[in-house]
Amino acid sequence: MQKESGLIILILFMFIFSSLSPSSGYAYELLIGTGEVGSFSYFAGKNVCRSIVRFDQEVSCRPVPSDNYTDNLTNVQAGSLDMALVNSKIIYDAFHNAGLFRFVSLNYDQLRLLMPLYRVPISLIVRSDAKISKLSDLSGKRVNSGAPFSLQSLIFKELMALEGWKQDSFSLYQSLPSVNSQDFIALHNGSVQGMLHVGMHPDVRLDRGLASDQIDIVGINGANVSMLIDSISYFTSQVLPAGTYTDLAADIETLSLETLLVTSADIDDVTVDLVLDAIISAKKRLQSAHPSFLGRKTDVETLNSSYLHPHPAAILFFQVNQSRL
Repeated sequence: MQKESGLIILILFMFIFSSLSPSSGYAYELLIGTGEVGSFSYFAGKNVCRSIVRFDQEVSCRPVPSDNYTDNLTNVQAGSLDMALVNSKIIYDAFHNAGLFRFVSLNYDQLRLLMPLYRVPISLIVRSDAKISKLSDLSGKRVNSGAPFSLQSLIFKELMALEGWKQDSFSLYQSLPSVNSQDFIALHNGSVQGMLHVGMHPDVRLDRGLASDQIDIVGINGANVSMLIDSISYFTSQVLPAGTYTDLAADIETLSLETLLVTSADIDDVTVDLVLDAIISAKKRLQSAHPSFLGRKTDVETLNSSYLHPHPAAILFFQVNQSRL
């Protein structure tokens, strides 16, 4: 009887231990910070999580949305998020106490780069009758700079500085938000002649505007823009291919930002290797979800050229897996 009791206790102990063991099913959950629900960043986070779960079913993964630029970086730094998708300008500003981070006293030196995931085009959206075919043509026009403190507004101010413009360089300077399509309504009714579009393509609103011959897409390029890309490392160039929209007959070269997958220096090498392996293994599936994913080859040189220190396990992964990229 005592032997049976002892055996039962041993079995119960082993059951409890195995239930608590990190090697049991869904051993841990990865949390990836993204933009707000409905944003392309959130869509990207969901696709990354699906790739991870398909690759290793003992890991669960969940995108965690936020509408605050500083939240994701701060939460990765503090450890409440494992990783985050953050655009290159926001990370640069965080590291250099610029932009929205001018008055933030936090130090983000614990952040580490895993890989670039996709690029976000920046272009001009203009009225077809406004005679705007390049960035410099905005001078003297009615413009919308974007809602205060929005990414659109921050970039517009950098372009103003690039061209030497002040607010009175325009016949009308507005700061309309995208909420309820206020910016597009102003563009359609003519109170605004030009504004920035920071986002992925195709965009349903642009498709309708192009089809109606009311709106054109103008690339942000040229000698000044090339110097901007060379001098500020978070900007890069990108081509919006012909055919992206039915009425887009030619390629458009324009400015862009890169969205990076970042983590903390404290995350373990095994998790880094798992995540990167899952993403690279799912490259075709990701690109079928949207062609912007993994649009350019990532290698050790790419990682080391960033102002954001790469995670050592990411360096090792891309050294070993060059043939798969």
